[in-house]
Amino acid sequence: MAIKRKDHTRWRLFLLVTFLLTGLLAFAGTAAAATYTVQPGDTLYLIGQRYGISAWDLQKANNLDSTWIYPGQTLWVPDGGGNTYVVQPGDTLFFIGQRYGVTADQIMAANGLSSDIIYPGQTLRIPNGTRTATASRGTSYSYSSSDLDLLAHLVYGEARGEPYAGQVAVAAVAINRTRDGRFPSTIAGVIYDVDAFTSVNDGQFYLTPDATAYQAAREALRGYDPSGGALYFWNPAEVPADSWVWTRTIITTIGNHVFAR
Repeated sequence: MAIKRKDHTRWRLFLLVTFLLTGLLAFAGTAAAATYTVQPGDTLYLIGQRYGISAWDLQKANNLDSTWIYPGQTLWVPDGGGNTYVVQPGDTLFFIGQRYGVTADQIMAANGLSSDIIYPGQTLRIPNGTRTATASRGTSYSYSSSDLDLLAHLVYGEARGEPYAGQVAVAAVAINRTRDGRFPSTIAGVIYDVDAFTSVNDGQFYLTPDATAYQAAREALRGYDPSGGALYFWNPAEVPADSWVWTRTIITTIGNHVFAR
């Protein structure tokens, strides 16, 4: 009987170890590159929030021409980096977010949480992100909800209908100007600068932005810049060949716009 009890104990230990290893492997799989099946109501932005990467990176990884996705579609989700964190007694999502420079909502989205209730010992995925955007020269810049709103209006007024990357790039141009001494140092100052943007002059800036415009503005504020550091953009079909803008150094073309310094 003693031998049977010993064998039974070993078998239980074997099952427990197998279960734990399977769980660890499954967790590792979700933290690294993966595939994801699009669900009703999903957007690239929301999926990116869950995995801690940007919508732009998702779009590039899947060779998508736009942000349009459909339920049942399988997406390749590259490893977004980020961190994992084991919840300690007394922790809240707010305090954890303060430590890593992300919001509680971002942590909830990255972990598929429906509430902010967490418990000691729980492992959380912490997405990459920060409340400030950092310029290449190492200086940090803080932005407000008003800046986000202004950029979304600019994106919608100047680039609605353009590829998503082009919309992010338009917002990035405005941000890049705030970091260049030849332009005003604030988002509002750049946008309302005299004759800076056609949409402000013709009134399209004042149209109500859609969700994609806000998404693109958020991406740009997080530091994504498909324009490659551009300070100008224009539609070649609408700008005369003798315009001064053609003296600028063109960096890239996205959709109907060229981007230049």
